[in-house]
Order: sequence, then C-alpha cells, then structure tokens
Amino acid sequence: MTENDSTSARRRLLRVRLPRFSLRRRSLEGEPVVDAASERLQEFLVLLGGALLTVGTAATDIQHTLKRVAVALGSPQTTLFVFPTLILIRMPGDTETRFDVAESAGGEVRFDRAAQVYAVVDDAVAGRIDASEGVERLQRIRDAHPRFPGWVRTAGHGLAAAGLGLVLLGGNPVSLLYAFVLGVLVGAIKLTVRPGTYAATLLPVVTAFVLALLVFGLADTAVVSEPLQVLVPPLVTLLPGAALTTGVQELAAGDMVAGSSRLVSGLAQLLFLAFGILAALAITDVPSSAALASSPTTLGAFQPWIGVLLFSVGIFLYHCGPPRSLFFLTVVLLVAYGGQVVGATVTNGVYSGFLGAAALTLCAYLVQTVRGAPPAVVCFLPAFWLLVPGATGLIGLTQSAGGAAVASASLTTIAGSIVSIALGVLVGTALYRQIYTMAPARWGLRPT
Repeated sequence: MTENDSTSARRRLLRVRLPRFSLRRRSLEGEPVVDAASERLQEFLVLLGGALLTVGTAATDIQHTLKRVAVALGSPQTTLFVFPTLILIRMPGDTETRFDVAESAGGEVRFDRAAQVYAVVDDAVAGRIDASEGVERLQRIRDAHPRFPGWVRTAGHGLAAAGLGLVLLGGNPVSLLYAFVLGVLVGAIKLTVRPGTYAATLLPVVTAFVLALLVFGLADTAVVSEPLQVLVPPLVTLLPGAALTTGVQELAAGDMVAGSSRLVSGLAQLLFLAFGILAALAITDVPSSAALASSPTTLGAFQPWIGVLLFSVGIFLYHCGPPRSLFFLTVVLLVAYGGQVVGATVTNGVYSGFLGAAALTLCAYLVQTVRGAPPAVVCFLPAFWLLVPGATGLIGLTQSAGGAAVASASLTTIAGSIVSIALGVLVGTALYRQIYTMAPARWGLRPT
C-alpha cells in the first residue's frame, strides 16, 4: 500500500457522518385538505363567524380561524373582513363581492356552546366534516338548550359573586352572605330578561340601581362597613372587563373598527353601571365618603385563593361549562391570579395585570389541547373579571364620579391597567404562536 493510499484510508475512517437536523416551522395558516370548495362553504363561514362572535372571540382571532377553515376546505383565495357584526367574504370565481351579515345569537356566553363551536372548527380544519355538515352542526348548537337548569345557573351566579367578594374583601362572613344573596338575585334577573330587547339594554343600569338601593340601605344601618365592595361582586357578570381588554387588544393588532367599537361599548356599559350606583346614592342619606369607601385588595393572603376556587365553581355552573372542564378552568384562573400577585410584588398595581394576563393567555392556549379541556376563549372571560379592569375598575370609576376621597389618578390607573393587560394578552399570544410553530404535530396544539 502506497503512502497516498494509506492517507486516503485514514481520511475515510475519520470522516464522520453527522445526522442532519432540519428545524421545520409549522404554518399558522393551515393546510388544504379538500381539492374543491363546496357550494355551501360561504354559508358555513358566515355561520361559523357569527357563532364565534357569540362566544366572545376577538375579531382578529375570528379572521384567522375562518381563513384556516377556508384553506382547509379548498378555498385558499377566500378574502375575509371581520367586523363586530358584519363579515365580508369574497369567494374565488365570484363576479362580485357578496356581503353577508353574521348576526350574533345574543345573550350571554355559554361555555358548553363555545366548546362545541370550536369542536366544529377543529373538525373542519382537519377535513373530518364538509361545509354542509358544518352548517347542520352549527344550527343544532344554536338551538340546543343550556347544559344546566336555571336554578343551578342562578345558584352558580351567587357562588361566583361570593367568591369574587372573598377576593376583594379578604374574609367577612356577613359581606360574603350578602354578596351570595345579591348574586342569586342578579342571576335570576339576567336569566329572565330576553336578549335583544330594551329590557336587556337597560339591565345593567337598572340592576345596579336596585342593588345599590339595597346595599346603601344596609350601610345606613351599619350592617355593611364597605357597601361598594359588597355591591360590586354581584354585578360581576355585567362588568365589561373582557370587552375593554379585547378592544385594546384589537386596536393593538390593527383592527381599528372592531377595537374602537368594542372599547366604546365596554366603556358605555361601565358608565351605565356607575350611573345606576350614583343614582341610588343620590336618593339615599348615606354620605359618599362612607358609601364609596373601599379598602385596597389584599394580595398574597390565603382568603383570595379560596375565593378564586369558589369563583371558578360558580362561573362553571352559571355559564354551563362543558364536562370535565372545571379542573382546567380552575387551573387557568389560579394562574391568572397568581401572575397578578407576582406582578404586584415586583411593580405597582397598574402593571401587575401584565404578568397575570400573559400567564393566563399562555396557560389557556396550552391547556385547551388537553382532552376534556375547554377552548381558550372559555377561560379568558372569567379570568378578566379577576384582573384589574373588572371589579376594581368599576370601583375606581364610581369613586371618581361620586367625588369620594380617592387618588386623583384613579381614572389614569384604570386606563393603564387595561392597556397593561391587553399587552400581556398580546405577549402571551405571541409566545404561544412561537411554541406552536416549533412544536411537533403530535403534541396536538391548536393554532390561533
């Protein structure tokens, strides 16, 4: 063997074949699973968009969801424009743009309905159903009765009010009892009023006015020491915390029309509630300094954590949570409140909601992939009521309008809290999308 042959042999032995790694990023836009679009695809997209509006999904997320469904069902060139009450869809081959109105079914968000709607989305994206089957399923979902009877939902509303009162008050048995009783009353009234009527429009201000008369009357007899914090928990499901935060989120994402309209609607509802409370205060003998007094929320104590558990059970019953979803809903609520507690230890109250919202969003998107877990939108709504723009926002606005002795920057604090939570949602969503694009398909993560 010559010297050259020996050198070549050594080089062949030293040559190491390293495995080739390829990092493939999954697309958030979905993949086509059907060659040709069905004639009922446009009808299905409109009905699906209306259903997503009904369950409280943001306009930005609705547009992404409808686009994924359109791509999967054979129409990747579909053009979509989603507004709060109007969906514009142009299908390939049409000579003109068709305008279809996606009307919300009205009423409150039902968690069982939301889970069924997102099950339709998953089946459509995976190609397990076509447009005709999707239309039929959405119509059945729209006509289905609530999972729980009215008396169970009413009791759940009372439990949710007592739980939120425990979070706000710390632990006062008398105040919790009043919060539960008033919460049951509000729950019964809400289930009685028919959606879409003038009674439903006037419900926030009338309910706040009637409850304020009762609570301020009890405060006049020295039974309730802090009437405003007893009054706010029963009104929990009337608070527009999610609407305000989602509106700012949509504005940040570039949906100017949807974000502006939702933000104005949420502020108007908050003003209606505050007006009802102040109107009751004007006809009672309780001074505003006593009626509108409230102590700062105690973060870090064990009572609020028990309140979160009680609030979770109440919300699950009132909003008809799907089977096996209570555990996951409780986990997300604990993460949201825990993030807010951690944020309060490292910064002031204005920015504490940022960490809570980011942790809530990431956890909700990850949890929804587990079997039996509800979709993320189900967890968002109750979690926002626990964060700053909910109950504490109404307290600060009412105190400012009533001239109580509060900090002069309360309105600025509320606005800063809303923005910080909206940014937390955006950050949490961005983190989850990065995880989704990098994670293998076998994990079963749902795109957003």
